[in-house]
Amino acid sequence: MSWHPLLPWPFVVLPGLLLVGFTAWRVVADTHHRLRWGLRLATAVAMVLTLLGPAVDGAIARQAASDVNVYFVVDTTTSAMARDHDGDRTRIEGYREDMAKIQEEMPGARFSIITFDYAARVVMPLTTDTNALKTAAENLRAENSLYSGGSSITAAQERLRLTLEGAKERQPERSRIVFYLGDGEQTSSQDPTPFDLPDLVDGGAVLGYGTEQGGRMASTDADGEPGEDIKDSQGNPGVSKIDEKRLEEIAEQLGVPYTHREGGDIGPALTDADPGEAVDGEGAGIETYTSLVWVLALIMSGLLLADLFVTTREIGRLRRVEAEAGGTP
Repeated sequence: MSWHPLLPWPFVVLPGLLLVGFTAWRVVADTHHRLRWGLRLATAVAMVLTLLGPAVDGAIARQAASDVNVYFVVDTTTSAMARDHDGDRTRIEGYREDMAKIQEEMPGARFSIITFDYAARVVMPLTTDTNALKTAAENLRAENSLYSGGSSITAAQERLRLTLEGAKERQPERSRIVFYLGDGEQTSSQDPTPFDLPDLVDGGAVLGYGTEQGGRMASTDADGEPGEDIKDSQGNPGVSKIDEKRLEEIAEQLGVPYTHREGGDIGPALTDADPGEAVDGEGAGIETYTSLVWVLALIMSGLLLADLFVTTREIGRLRRVEAEAGGTP
């Protein structure tokens, strides 16, 4: 048995003693309404116990901890809507699935998401909140195809460098793992600026999506919702093809392996990624318990209903007595 007060101890114990003491005194002093005050005494005791938060102790759960920060660098250009991933699914669907799989393989790590199209932006700062990562991944949207222009596959280079430098300065003991997710299609007229991140990347992988045959790209609106296929000025469908040579160059620049993704198990992509180790360090234990507050709350509710019933019955009896007295000549 353990106690987990819902309020600070002084705000529970002191008023609780006064309330219990008062109702106990009324039980003794008011002999005509002893049942009613007895119910109120029991209710007061139940309320105080509820606020003290009784619980049954459970096992010691080990919390997964990790010594790494993970950065997802995600291509959200229009080509992310090409339908050639794992059949006819869009590439961005593959991004979302693989990000979720990587998170499952790295419990306790801190995750961040950087997207890039015409510009790079941090859409989720480092966090261990898996729900936040899931929500951010599910809300990944490709740029508005109406305004899309030429883009560089290394558009996130400067943003990633600043982010990694800040992380290294604040937490030099934590590894920095980078997963680059994209198709390698360079649509800018200029050559991509190489990733220049000396001593900032400790591991990760470049994950490539798409096929050599290419896939038709769905148009997107301002909210990133897919529409009809994109067509060029001659009415031909817009097709995007993976450029694995470019992706391999990025992997070499980052010092990480390259893996082509077509769905399925993410394990092979992590084999050489050196993602760090999950550890059960000192202080990682979390004591679990089963709260009994709800049980006492039910008891207190039953006592209040019983008190209401007794009080209502006594009021009815008094009214009958007054009515009989009023009718006597």
